[in-house]
Amino acid sequence: MPQAPLSGMAAIGLRDGKVVYEGAWGLRHIGHARRDVDDEGDVGDESDAGPGNLDLPVTPDTKFRVASISKTTVALAAMRLVERGQLELDRDVSEYLGWRLRNPHWLETPITSAMLLSHCSSLRDGDNYNLPLPRRIEDFFREGTDVYEGGAHYARPEKDRDLAPGRFFAYCNLNTGIMGTILERVTRKRFDLFMGDELFSPLGLDAAFNPNLLSDGAFASLATLYRKGFDETHWDSSGPWVPQFDDHRGKRPASPCRLSPGLGPDALDAYEIGSNGSLFSPQGGLRASIRDLGVLIGLFLGDGAIDGKRLLSRESIRAMTTGRWIWNPEARNGDFEGTPVREMGLGLMRIGSYSDAAGSDRLLPDGGPSLWAHSAEAYGLLGGMAFDKDSGSGYAYLIGGTGRDPRNFKGEYSSRSRWEEAIHGAFVEELSIGKA
Repeated sequence: MPQAPLSGMAAIGLRDGKVVYEGAWGLRHIGHARRDVDDEGDVGDESDAGPGNLDLPVTPDTKFRVASISKTTVALAAMRLVERGQLELDRDVSEYLGWRLRNPHWLETPITSAMLLSHCSSLRDGDNYNLPLPRRIEDFFREGTDVYEGGAHYARPEKDRDLAPGRFFAYCNLNTGIMGTILERVTRKRFDLFMGDELFSPLGLDAAFNPNLLSDGAFASLATLYRKGFDETHWDSSGPWVPQFDDHRGKRPASPCRLSPGLGPDALDAYEIGSNGSLFSPQGGLRASIRDLGVLIGLFLGDGAIDGKRLLSRESIRAMTTGRWIWNPEARNGDFEGTPVREMGLGLMRIGSYSDAAGSDRLLPDGGPSLWAHSAEAYGLLGGMAFDKDSGSGYAYLIGGTGRDPRNFKGEYSSRSRWEEAIHGAFVEELSIGKA
């Protein structure tokens, strides 16, 4: 697709719970990319010498900021606490947060962790869904703060649809920031450290929400995310690749999280654990490789165990892959923003199928009747992770940058981009996903 190039990509496929395919193409860092976007949108050439000027290839071990696939790992870690009795999925989250979280339009209905993990909480993103140090996440819900946005973080009642907590699906990144805050409050560990201790280390993964927690080798493999354009609204498919995120050029960031103006990197040392679990972007900030995602898929296909080691019980995996919310077309109980979600588990979803002109059902990218999945899109990255427990197969892919706006480059039979549709179709065919 010469008019729709990709900067780099990696993919993995599993059959019978084992890796049967790995592929990597393109560049994780483009030495001749254009940088230094100024206030007018102009960019200048990279002129400094050193590792920033090198072209570096994507490999199966390249770490990408995997965007919303991160949410699945948060759910996995939360289930570890559920098994130990430290977290109850259907308990009012106010009891964990230490302050009352209620949608003011449904004051008698508690919001629960299960609702947060299945996007049925009645919370909404508004213009922003994470806050820098030293802000507190409850500022989103305190009338009079500069991020309250007139109550934009709450769903409002509608005449012909029930939007109450637990009744209605609407994808919301803020849910995972609240969940991260709960995990901190329960464990008294900072979110990025908790995720390493609870999930990544036990699985043997050199992955992290904080890039400074990666080993030297993993940090050196970190991919820069790109677009052929300055941001998500300004594209030029014939123009240069422009870095969007993780353009570290071999140097670890002075601060691994957002800081309010005037604060130095040492501000994180004074962070109050449990005050703002959105600091390390639990909704999308995980740095992981395609091989790391293969391990996660293997964990699901193994009902909570992989390579003879059990991390979660079969009951926990069953809870994650059981519909907490199911689409009801008569009740119109969901908003989908172009992606036909039809069922939500905990940190996982199913996507609707499509019947072609011949009447044959085709599985849509990143989901389908037999696939539990999560997709990802942010800062130029496109990705997906999906698995079919019936056939024991699964796949994942990570694209580090696109040369066209994915929203204007749709596939023939789905809401996904043309690139993703092609990737999905190849894996479904080769792995016999969804077939008897």
